Amino acid sequence: MTAHRVDAGALELGAGLETLVRAALQNVPPGGELEVATASRAAAFELAGWARVAGHEHAGDTTEGHGSNATFVVLIKRGGHAAVLAPPLPRRARPPAGGELTLNGLRRVEPAPEHADPAEGLVPIGAVAEAGAPAYEWQLNDRDRIWAARIASLVERAARAQWTSDDIPWEAAVGLPEHVEAAVAQVMTYIAQNEYAALYVPARFLPQVNPRYAEVLQWLASHVHDEARHVEVFTKRALAGGARGYALASTELSLHSLLEEHDFSAAALLLNVLGEGTFLDLLRFVERHAPDAATAAAARLAHHDERRHVQFGIAHVRGRLERSSDEREALVAAAEARAAKLTSLSGLNPVVTDSLVLMAARSLRPGDLAEAGTAVRGLMQTMERNRVRRLAAAGFDRPTALHLSDLHTPNLM
Repeated sequence: MTAHRVDAGALELGAGLETLVRAALQNVPPGGELEVATASRAAAFELAGWARVAGHEHAGDTTEGHGSNATFVVLIKRGGHAAVLAPPLPRRARPPAGGELTLNGLRRVEPAPEHADPAEGLVPIGAVAEAGAPAYEWQLNDRDRIWAARIASLVERAARAQWTSDDIPWEAAVGLPEHVEAAVAQVMTYIAQNEYAALYVPARFLPQVNPRYAEVLQWLASHVHDEARHVEVFTKRALAGGARGYALASTELSLHSLLEEHDFSAAALLLNVLGEGTFLDLLRFVERHAPDAATAAAARLAHHDERRHVQFGIAHVRGRLERSSDEREALVAAAEARAAKLTSLSGLNPVVTDSLVLMAARSLRPGDLAEAGTAVRGLMQTMERNRVRRLAAAGFDRPTALHLSDLHTPNLM
């Protein structure tokens, strides 16, 4: 009696028998033997031929019992042929005890490699790659150039925090005075215009990231999904009251320069830390001064997403500065190069500024307009103060943080 035996019952070839035998042979070392017990004489006869074609050896037959109760046993000696051109799979590991299985738990079975093979294929974490796959040409293959502290946690938070346009009380976006609705439509159009750039930047890097860094892929995908939803929601709100807004050329100039940045870390600084960081304050202002619940809800929900994006940017840039003494100069140079393309922008477009004032005032009374104007000027001061604070959190000294804040585009994103 051999150590390995499987009962095939009444299974036939082509109907599950070969699947059962192949699975059982996985537990048999090359040269070892497997007994296959079957109730079918025909299956036993055909199994001998199947074994030879599959690269194994038919090592004999026996019969157990008599008559209608007979069991036919085929002895198969496993050959050296491998169905998969790869090393054997590792032994089954003990799964984590309780709790949610995350990239930091079950799936990330070992730390992300410092460097990844740019030619490696689409290999999930923990999988054993088979030889013979086509070569790829990934561009982002160094962990520290794309990583951020606690990135898996950010991915999981993004998954738990998903929302849809159904969470906006659209019925509230009607009945505003014409001048207020026109102001809201312009502010919403301006935000949606900027959110397009916030969508395209992470989307551009997605196909460049080596699959070994699955957390980064998932993070970028969540970022793209967030921004696609923001574009949808702010566009809907811009149109909901029947008014229209301008897609401003000054905004286009700023966003075009952002899309021209092809370095991952520089893009994280310019988009996540500076741009989306500044938009955190804008969205909070819109939520606070919104004349209707739909506008307030859109700003509030988008703010939750943008806060995660800013946290990623700060963590990534801080990590780059801690690991590379040359990175500080490179990031500052990227901000200076972008600012040099935007010398024609002397401030936030007056169309946007006036719309923010009108939206916040909700009337044309001089006192309300004066109060709203003061609030908008306070917003600009808050943006500057918080930009410096975020840059300091990202690892820049105060003089450099002040310099980078001054360089940031007047368009805000």
